[in-house]
Amino acid sequence: MTRPMMLARRGLLGSVLAAPALAQPGWPDRPVRLVVPFAQGGPMDAIARLLGDHLQRAFGQPFVPEFRSGAGGNLGAQQVAQAAPDGYTLLVTIDTVMTVNPTLYPRAGYDAVRDFTPLGLVARMLSVVTVPPALPVTDIAGLVALGRQRPLTYGSAGIGVPAHLYGEHLRMLTGAQLEHVPYRGLGPAVTELLAGRIDLVVALMPGVAQHVAAGRLKALAVTGGARSAFMPEVPTLAETIAPGFDTGTWFACYGPRDLPPAIAAGLVRELAAFSASPAMRDRLAPLTFEPASAGPEELRALQARDAASWARVIREARISVE
Repeated sequence: MTRPMMLARRGLLGSVLAAPALAQPGWPDRPVRLVVPFAQGGPMDAIARLLGDHLQRAFGQPFVPEFRSGAGGNLGAQQVAQAAPDGYTLLVTIDTVMTVNPTLYPRAGYDAVRDFTPLGLVARMLSVVTVPPALPVTDIAGLVALGRQRPLTYGSAGIGVPAHLYGEHLRMLTGAQLEHVPYRGLGPAVTELLAGRIDLVVALMPGVAQHVAAGRLKALAVTGGARSAFMPEVPTLAETIAPGFDTGTWFACYGPRDLPPAIAAGLVRELAAFSASPAMRDRLAPLTFEPASAGPEELRALQARDAASWARVIREARISVE
């Protein structure tokens, strides 16, 4: 073989190796189900529909959100865990299904590590420590000091939801006297907070952002390791009373275990493209989603870290739903 031919062959091989991973030939040739383990409405609905739109444009077939609520997200996760690993059933989920439920529900019906193929992180959302204007505190340190003097009540959408877990975590970190008051949804909890009948809620940002902006609630701190672009003036728990605190709500996509590598590679590529897309960021911003991207191994590590953290909170606080 002549030197020019050898160089040409190497160039061709290099271009093949450098090309982006392609999905398995022939996939998808029919609609793909995006199982959402909660009811329609709220952040999960929004992220699933936006992601479905992006994937449909990328792969030329509909990616249709299918809402399968029940048991704190367990029923939807079970459905994907038991699905054929053919790329036609995927899970779009909030972090708690993979990090909280395995400890909170001993009989969840799936193994969050063994039964899924992690594909990628697509967005984050922070929670906000909020109090009514009449509560005599101006910052998170003042809230903790008040809670050490007398009991404070905090609301949530029920046992084991993020607002409950954050409240218990805050109690454990600070020694404040915080008493949990569960409601049937975050809306009723925020309504009671606005009326001053409870003292605080650690709420996902969309549930309280408009009330904070209008002065009807005070935002004292946000979760996560960095300040939110949506409330840049509000400090984090990490920079105030809990150094190193870096926990927020995240949204990710998984397939069943043993998803074919070629299909997984194509999805990983497009999930990263979704997170990086300026158009998608513009559509996510009004909902206070923060763009986030992580590949399969990073997602696996994040899941393991948060699962260990929440397991400790659940056990020490003796939280049980069964």
